[in-house]
Amino acid sequence: MVILMKDEMFKKSANLSEQISQYIKEKIVQNIYRPGEKLPSEAEFSRTLGVSRNSVREALGLLESVGLIVKRQGVGTFVTANKPLIKGGIEHLTGIKQFIADNGYNSRSKLLYYRRERVSLEIAEKLGLKTNNEILAMESLKIANDYPVTLCIDIIPYNLLNEPVKPELLHDSVFEGLKLYHGIDIRSAECEILSAIVDPLLAEKMSITPDNPVLLLKQIHYDSLNRKVLYSKSYFPSDRFTFKLVRYQL
Repeated sequence: MVILMKDEMFKKSANLSEQISQYIKEKIVQNIYRPGEKLPSEAEFSRTLGVSRNSVREALGLLESVGLIVKRQGVGTFVTANKPLIKGGIEHLTGIKQFIADNGYNSRSKLLYYRRERVSLEIAEKLGLKTNNEILAMESLKIANDYPVTLCIDIIPYNLLNEPVKPELLHDSVFEGLKLYHGIDIRSAECEILSAIVDPLLAEKMSITPDNPVLLLKQIHYDSLNRKVLYSKSYFPSDRFTFKLVRYQL
């Protein structure tokens, strides 16, 4: 498939390859270039987009680095088939919705349940609550290009929330929802990463088998006032998420 485009759509600047990468990424997200489909050659992109082959090559390299495309020697370049693969570092505190979007996928959230309930002893200790305090508990499925990639359980002290509490305004992006509707600005988090075995019900929700390797990310989040405002558990199937962490010698 060849997409025609006017030259002036691209600004001639140092980040030209990023502009081209974003353009192709949008076509993949929109399913104009479908999973498993062969992309136009570098020469075709160069001709139809009015840019150099070197800029196209750099743009395709950016897309390959985040798993959106794959190059096959002597055959061509193809849109990655089937499951999305989300890659990135975890040094910066961002919401999962943004994390998925940064990889070029359409991101949405499906709210599986929510409830207001008395806090358990375990969660009370993690969030510094009394056992008679109440929490809002939500479970949601994060979806990339209509494919489930993460299951999240979010727990928020209820007394921090403004009435009326509307979970449908929180689950899509907890970070954004808490800041916009409840004045809670999350600034940092204590993080624990574990390998996990999921039960059949959890596996069914994520469309995986119970023996599928899963990473569990447990986090206690702090706001700008250094209050514990959110405890989260996020399950990441290892064939859909790849994390990296940059370390420095002291």
